Amino acid sequence: MSDQETAANEEEKKDSEASSEASSEASSEASDVIDADSLSDLQELEKIKKELLEEKKKATKELAEGEEDDEDLREVDYLQKLITLAVRFDHHIGMFLMPAYIDCGLKYDHKLADSYMTQVNTIEAFLRLLEKVDGVTREQVTKDCILKLRNTLQQVHKNLIKPLYKEVELMKKKPKSESLESFKTNWNERLEELQKACDFEYQVLDVKQFLVR
Repeated sequence: MSDQETAANEEEKKDSEASSEASSEASSEASDVIDADSLSDLQELEKIKKELLEEKKKATKELAEGEEDDEDLREVDYLQKLITLAVRFDHHIGMFLMPAYIDCGLKYDHKLADSYMTQVNTIEAFLRLLEKVDGVTREQVTKDCILKLRNTLQQVHKNLIKPLYKEVELMKKKPKSESLESFKTNWNERLEELQKACDFEYQVLDVKQFLVR
């Protein structure tokens, strides 16, 4: 091999080594940048995690000390009262009204009563769902539930209660029925409670017209 070829091979070898070193340095620098970014992301995540934990501890402490917002507590209490009312109206229609019809020798329309109880049960279910919701959604849906409950009771009064007491009024010999008196008393008491609930949310929403006189 000539001296000229030997010199060319050595020059090529040096260039190759230099290229390899440059590539290695570039790769190392890129790796350092990635590691730095990853470290930065991890630090940011840890910071956020720490802040969330602190918020959680604060919320737990406030709950334990009974520092919940007074307005929210009133809404929850109000919601519970509405749920209780819905349950009681359901019982009045399904359990207390039927014996009154039977005592008076009148036919109780099970199908019609069941349709009204289904409506009341649906309203009750919505109210229970609202226990897990807060803010504007709870307020708006609660108002809607009150309105629907009032409309259902209006139909119950018109199609089941008024016809019963009208028939009793026309009877020459009035039936001695504890169920009839018991239903009247309990129905009127529930309506008075519902009227208070309506007054809480509405300025004018009368349910007293459904009282049994």
